[in-house]
Amino acid sequence: MRAADLLIGPRGRDLCWSLTAAGAEFTENGALAALADATTMAVYWQEPIEHHLARPGVSLEPVAERLAADDVTTGWAAPIALDDQHVVDLDIAGHPARTPDPAALRGQLAALTAEHTRAIPSRDDADRNIDWRTTSGVWWSAPSTHPGVHTTRSVGGRPLGLLLVEDDPCADTARSWRIRAPRTARVLELGAPAHWVELVGRYPLDVTAGKRGDWWRATGRDGGWLMPDWPAVAGDWDAVHLSIAGYLTTAGRALDVDGGYATVLAGWDPDATFWFDDVIGVAGDVTRWSRDADLLGWTQVG
Repeated sequence: MRAADLLIGPRGRDLCWSLTAAGAEFTENGALAALADATTMAVYWQEPIEHHLARPGVSLEPVAERLAADDVTTGWAAPIALDDQHVVDLDIAGHPARTPDPAALRGQLAALTAEHTRAIPSRDDADRNIDWRTTSGVWWSAPSTHPGVHTTRSVGGRPLGLLLVEDDPCADTARSWRIRAPRTARVLELGAPAHWVELVGRYPLDVTAGKRGDWWRATGRDGGWLMPDWPAVAGDWDAVHLSIAGYLTTAGRALDVDGGYATVLAGWDPDATFWFDDVIGVAGDVTRWSRDADLLGWTQVG
């Protein structure tokens, strides 16, 4: 992961800004806290907020160069840790409790695809009383949000799914399960913007009707939009893993594909793996967590 790569996308720039604002504490917890801050600030249904924008007179290059070379980020480009994967269920008001059932995710892919492509008014719609730019659709491009099965590795005994959450709902309690994954699992790795663009190009799904307004506001680009056709992806792969480096360099950017289309990686947390098949199983009892005021302050309570 190069310094220039960190500065090319909004999540990487937010990470560097958070480290700069915090006095650039280059420890594992310091880097994770900055990454958590950058992740929770991710929004893809509105214009970039001030934290995402370049600050006059502030150079992020020195902190990006140090971050890219520091040992604390060595594992950020690593592939999935198959022997250290955890499902996290944040206790969010209004959402049912989630269980580690991969069949639930695969079963909802077709319905999710239909929701991604549902029509909203276009700019050229005959009804001029409707402004497509103010009409919101389904803004994420990850396979699912809640429910569904996605996992992360752990750091310091805590699953990253507790710490790194886009648009963090700030839950105070959570549960987690360790899962068992076979070495033979077919896991597609997303470690760079080119990997996401290649995936979209191989399994294209036109989502212009559902995402044009949201992604225009988030990126400033107007035009046709694509995302992966997840049911088609699930036919060839057991899971897809997004590394931390892949997240920082890819998420939130309008990336050109082909034929005048572009794509956005949105709604996918750092290091998260989405599972499509029942190749995984529960490997342990439920662990319960409680969070204090600290962004990384999750404590095991049972």
